[in-house]
Amino acid sequence: MSKPWSSLCQRLALIFIGAALLGWMTDRLTLALLLAALGALAWQLWQLYRLDRWLNRDPDASLPGSGLVWREVAAHTARLRRQSRKRKRKLSRLLQQFQQATAALPDAAVVLDEEGRVVWCNGASQLLLGLAPGRDIGLPITHLLRHPGFVAFLNVQNPQRDGDSVEFPSPVDDHLLLGARIVPYGKKQRLLVVTDISRVRRLEQMQRDFVANVSHELRTPLTVITGYLETLLDSESVVLDNWRQPLRCMQQQSSRMLHIIEDLLMLARLESQKERLPHRPVAIPALLADIADDALALSGDSSHRIEVNADPELWIRGCEKELHSAFSNLVFNAVRYTHVEGRIEIRWWADSGGIHLAVTDNGEGIAPQHLPRLTERFYRVNRDRSRGSGGTGLGLSIVKHVLNHHGSQLRITSELGAGSVFTCDFPLELRVEPESAPARFGNIYR
Repeated sequence: MSKPWSSLCQRLALIFIGAALLGWMTDRLTLALLLAALGALAWQLWQLYRLDRWLNRDPDASLPGSGLVWREVAAHTARLRRQSRKRKRKLSRLLQQFQQATAALPDAAVVLDEEGRVVWCNGASQLLLGLAPGRDIGLPITHLLRHPGFVAFLNVQNPQRDGDSVEFPSPVDDHLLLGARIVPYGKKQRLLVVTDISRVRRLEQMQRDFVANVSHELRTPLTVITGYLETLLDSESVVLDNWRQPLRCMQQQSSRMLHIIEDLLMLARLESQKERLPHRPVAIPALLADIADDALALSGDSSHRIEVNADPELWIRGCEKELHSAFSNLVFNAVRYTHVEGRIEIRWWADSGGIHLAVTDNGEGIAPQHLPRLTERFYRVNRDRSRGSGGTGLGLSIVKHVLNHHGSQLRITSELGAGSVFTCDFPLELRVEPESAPARFGNIYR
C-alpha cells in the first residue's frame, strides 16, 4: 500500500476510534460512529467535487485537494493529461505529414468502409475521379463512379485476390484511362487506388502497332526468298551441287524467321481484340488427335512416345483457331525439349473444379527461378537450345493470351531432370454437348 493511502487509513482509524470513545462516554456509541462515517463521506465527496471542477477547467491551474490521497490522485491525473497532450501533438504532426504526403501522390487514394461509402480521399482523387472531400464523404462510391466495369469489379472484388484491377475512363476527362485496385486493410475497410495509365497504354499500343507493321512488311520479302530457295533446292542442275548445303541453311533460317513473324502477327491479333470472337462448339478430342499427328511428324527420328487420353464427349465453346494454336504450342514445346524416345502425355478431362488440358513430358525440366517468366515474349530458359530446336520464345505468350480470351489460366509445374506439366484450366461454363457421335480417343503415337 502506498504512503498516502496508508496515511488516510490511519486518519480514518483515529477518527472512528475517537468517535467510539466519545460515544461510549456519552452512551451514544452508534450515533457517534454514524456521525463520523457521514462526516468522512461528506469530506470525500467534497474532495471529489473539487477534483471534478479542476478537471473541467484549465488543466494548468493549481492542484485541488488538501489530503495526501486526493493530491496524489490529482497529480497522477495531471501527469496523464500532459502525456495525452504530448501524444495528441505527435499524432497531429504525423497526420499532417500523412496528409501532405498523400496530397503529393499522383495517384488517387480513396478509403472505403464496409458498405462502400467514401471515408476519406486525397487531392488527386479530385483531379482523376472528380471527388470532393467536403461534399462526397459518406456517399457510396458507386453513386459517384458509375462506370459498369468499375461497379462490377467493386461488387465481386475478393479480398483474397487484391492484385486484381480494372480499367475505365475517367469521369472527369474521357481521354484519360484509369486503372483501379482495391486493397483490404484494417477492420473491414478498403483502400481504392486509382492510377492514370493512359500514357502506358498508348505506348503499349504503339509498340504493338510497330511490331505488327514490321512483321507484316517482312513477311512478303521472306516469302519470296523462301520460294526462290525452294526452287533452287528442287533443281537438278549440276551447277548448284556445291551450293545445296548453304541453300538448305538459308532455307532453314528463313523458315524460322517466317515462323517468328507468324507468331508475332498472331500475338498482335490477340492483343488488339477489344471484344471476344464468336465462340462455337469445338471438338477438342479430334483437335488433340490432329496435333498429336503433327507432333509425331515434328519428332521425326527422335521416336517420342506420344499418348492422348481425351474424353470424347468433352467439347467446349471457344475459338477453334486460337485453341489449336495454344495447344499445339504446348505439345510442340514438349517434343522440342524432351530427350530422344521420351514420353509425352496429352490428357483432356473435366472434374468439379473445371475442364483441364495437361501436357506432361519427362524431359529436362525447368528451374524454379524461370517459371514466373516463361509466358513473357522471347523469354528463353536456354537460348542456344531454343535456337537449335526452332523455338521462337513466343509460344507460351500466345498460350497465355488465348487462355485469357477464354476466361482460363495456365499452370506450370516442373522439376529439373524429371520433366514438366503444363495445365490449362477452363471454367465448366464453357462445356457444350457434342454435335456428333464421338469416337473414343485414347491413342498412343510412336
